[in-house]
Amino acid sequence: MKQLFLTNDKPVLGRPQIVYMSKVNVEDQGYPRTMHAHRDLTEVILMTGGQGDVFIGEQYFAAKKGDLLVYNSGVLHDELFKNDPVSLYCIGIKGLGENKLRKNALIPDDEVPVIPTRELYEPLKQLFASCYRLLELQCNGSEEALQGIFSSILILIRKNLLNYKQIVEQTEKIALVQEIKHYIDEHFFEDFKVKDLQEHNWPISEFYFAHKFKELYSYTPIEYIRRRRIGEAQTLLINTNQNITEIAIAVGFNSSAYFCTTFKKMVNLSPKQYRKQYTERKQDS
Repeated sequence: MKQLFLTNDKPVLGRPQIVYMSKVNVEDQGYPRTMHAHRDLTEVILMTGGQGDVFIGEQYFAAKKGDLLVYNSGVLHDELFKNDPVSLYCIGIKGLGENKLRKNALIPDDEVPVIPTRELYEPLKQLFASCYRLLELQCNGSEEALQGIFSSILILIRKNLLNYKQIVEQTEKIALVQEIKHYIDEHFFEDFKVKDLQEHNWPISEFYFAHKFKELYSYTPIEYIRRRRIGEAQTLLINTNQNITEIAIAVGFNSSAYFCTTFKKMVNLSPKQYRKQYTERKQDS
């Protein structure tokens, strides 16, 4: 994966702006970005190859070439597509202010975030590719031109694709599992055991919760917590100067050695290697 940042990403009043773009090729699948969310920006993904199941918000969604994926700000997602390797473009956006939507949201939070582009796929692919190429070139006026093309992308998406909606069915018990997951998302750095459910007054059996959680999210609760911790650790490695031990403790690991082992198992790089590689990419861009 190659990620390119704009030198000037400050939103113009009333106008969304690109912050960065990424391009993922099939051969990039060995270095996944695990469970995380972006507090103040939205990501829009255009799938250009492959297919798989991707975790967004509360569940897995099937996604394939030609689909548009929307990660609203604050929405958890796991950039590890299950099944086939994929290729895609990703745009990070700040300054979204849609009518009747919260800040930095492109779609309602209860809308299905995987949208078929159908006949608009080729035009959108060309526009995404043009944006990425301009960002690579970094010539005079490239960022202004890029923002103009990005405005065209948003117009096409808003006027043609955002009326596509499905209803995600939920039972009361599934809603309760999701409520507990929300709790885990807020407290993933703390010690959590399935046997402690009754202490929190959640009227659900340990067996049903563990079974339904795995069914909905494809991970056991413990596996999910580990992915959340590693995802947060990746963010801290990228955005802070904290050392490895400090990061391990901050995300809930009692042992930096176990943290490093778990990190490498999930990401295929040690924390130190990951920080070095990401820093070099930012410098190259």
